[in-house]
Amino acid sequence: MTRQALMISPHTSPQQQALEWQVILWSGEVTAEQQQLFEAWLSDNLEHQQAWAEMQRMQQKLQSVPQQAINLIRDKQPSAGRRRLLQMLGFAAVAAGTVPVVRQSDTWQALAADYRTQTGQREEVVLADGSQLIMNTATSLDIAYSASERKLILHEGEIHLKSAPHMTPNRPLRVQTRHGVATALGTSFNVRLKPHETRVSVYEGAMQLQSHHGQQSLVVPKGMQAAIQSSTMTSVTSNGNENAWLKGKLIAEQQRLGDFLDELSRYRAGVIRCDDVAANLMVSGVFPLQDTDRVLQSLAEAMPLRIDYFSRYWVMVHAA
Repeated sequence: MTRQALMISPHTSPQQQALEWQVILWSGEVTAEQQQLFEAWLSDNLEHQQAWAEMQRMQQKLQSVPQQAINLIRDKQPSAGRRRLLQMLGFAAVAAGTVPVVRQSDTWQALAADYRTQTGQREEVVLADGSQLIMNTATSLDIAYSASERKLILHEGEIHLKSAPHMTPNRPLRVQTRHGVATALGTSFNVRLKPHETRVSVYEGAMQLQSHHGQQSLVVPKGMQAAIQSSTMTSVTSNGNENAWLKGKLIAEQQRLGDFLDELSRYRAGVIRCDDVAANLMVSGVFPLQDTDRVLQSLAEAMPLRIDYFSRYWVMVHAA
């Protein structure tokens, strides 16, 4: 499967997915697998169809996009060229006075981010200060280090960070998301950005959490976790299996099958759906993330399930 086929994450907004599909289809070299995946995505739900319709309306108005911008994709330029293309698309869309996509800054920031992982990919990065960053599936972030702070801006996905000690106490290490800011207090921690919250799990040291629209802050100690929401924070609870992905595992402990499949789909291109009866079955076990087909097969062998593959990218799970 090509790298482009893997770039669409089902856990980003429909508008962002539509934008990424437009970039792929503009490449002029769409494979049969990519075309099949696009058609599955488009038929998945009404939100996808509406987002794609918005994208097509925008495309009709983007008369000011020069041909060299399109060529940036077809020539397979590196990330810097890709960011330039997206910026040009953004400027052209604004000039055209169109589309909600452009107004959603997270979409454009994620696509033009300094670091990105594809669906199912994991990447390790050593930052300029020696901090060790591990990016989980479908993650994008920017690095914004300055003389006064060391800041990571997480646009989507999940990261694990082991902060390096720093000789300057007035240069804190922070992770910023759309919900708020988490400041490291000499620590190893996990940050996962979800649609309605940012969940922080602490493994060494402590973290100070602050929501963007809230007045209070919260310190989360070692072995505990909490989530930042738009104007508040959740209570502190014990860590679970949040960092199992670091070892390539997905762990379920009496978990609803529907919730488990949602987690599994983060690591698989395409969509996994299940009926209501199957969704309420309970599953437990340790599963390998590198082979999602194997996971689905093991579920069918251990539980009263029937799994239908309409294509590699479209899977339906039924109660048997």
